[in-house]
Amino acid sequence: MTGGWRGTIVAAAFVSALSVIAFGHATRGFRVVTSDGARQFDLARAPVALPDVILADASGHRVRLREPGNAHRQTLVTFIYTHCLTVCRSSASGQAYLQAQLVARGLADHYQLLAISFDPSRDTPDVLRAYGRKQGADPAVWRMATVADAADMPALLKAFGVVVLPDGRGDYVHNAAHFLIDGQGRLARAYDIDRPDAVLADIVHAQR
Repeated sequence: MTGGWRGTIVAAAFVSALSVIAFGHATRGFRVVTSDGARQFDLARAPVALPDVILADASGHRVRLREPGNAHRQTLVTFIYTHCLTVCRSSASGQAYLQAQLVARGLADHYQLLAISFDPSRDTPDVLRAYGRKQGADPAVWRMATVADAADMPALLKAFGVVVLPDGRGDYVHNAAHFLIDGQGRLARAYDIDRPDAVLADIVHAQR
């Protein structure tokens, strides 16, 4: 009986140790506790290459995701769809805040904003243009776009770790974040969608 209990305890301890190791890996050494946190941690350590996707912006121009404007400007990206009444409002208000701050601080030559719709069938250039006007977007600083080819959308969402699920009523449930594409066209950082102030803090720090 004693040997049996001893074996059970050893087995339980072994399973617990494996669980701790696995959790430690998933949480990047216990530094993060969510999948979004893990993504932020990983990107901060090692930027990743993005697919060479072609976007169509609100003016009907086609641009490459890796270089949506001046190659010397880094790009702050969010994912939206214009019919969204929930998290996209945080995305839009965050980018509006960042637009105002970039202009006020003279940083618009170094950073630009890009909102990408994952609903290309409804978010045509005309719709995106109207949405941009409603948000107060200055096209020289903050551009609205979607994929030129809808077949590119799954790879694009996967690259950014954005999950989009139909809600059965014609809309979507999705996660969101602020992303930074660096001057080399790599996905370099991710930030909580409700923390545009953290994005700004990093931008200001990088300019010092």
